[in-house]
Amino acid sequence: MMMLRRVISAIFLFTATTTLLGGCGSSMPARTGFLGDYSKLEQHSGTSYRYLSPDNRLGDYHSFIIDPVSTYTHHGDLSKMELSEVGELTAYLQDALASAISDKYPVVRTPGPGVARLRAAITDVKRSTWWLNIHPGTKLMGAGTGSAALEAELIDSATGEQVAALVESQKGNQFELDTFSKLDDVKDVMDDWAKRFRERLDEAHGNP
Repeated sequence: MMMLRRVISAIFLFTATTTLLGGCGSSMPARTGFLGDYSKLEQHSGTSYRYLSPDNRLGDYHSFIIDPVSTYTHHGDLSKMELSEVGELTAYLQDALASAISDKYPVVRTPGPGVARLRAAITDVKRSTWWLNIHPGTKLMGAGTGSAALEAELIDSATGEQVAALVESQKGNQFELDTFSKLDDVKDVMDDWAKRFRERLDEAHGNP
């Protein structure tokens, strides 16, 4: 037990030092080619790059087709995960997006006027590291916190025009108590993406 504490303490000191020296970073996550157009993206904050049509086209859409969520598994933990875990995450994000909007904005299957298509791909995942989350110091630093990266776009279902786009990586909440879960942080990030998507829709439609 004493040896384990010494190892974890050493890891904490190393993590704290490299965090202070390296900073938070703000480069765009690697582009995969999933989006139809990257040229309009602008940095919003940190590792979030966004595009929204300047004429508030988002408010023109009242129904949404949500395509099956894709993955790009060439890097990060996604490339090491079992197919069942990857399937769990894609299904979770798909359900989170649909659940976030379906009470007010119908999720449909047929293209047409006033219908936008949402395409999303999980491009990276870092699972939580339970043995770093045990130590209060590394837990506070977020050293064991999981994260995920996403590329997503809204396109007009009739014309194929890109209405909005997002390339973003985000960490989970290091203050939550799901210490022994490897995927809960990733799912928390997905819940936040879905929540913010709903918020943007409400804003575009003038809803409080």
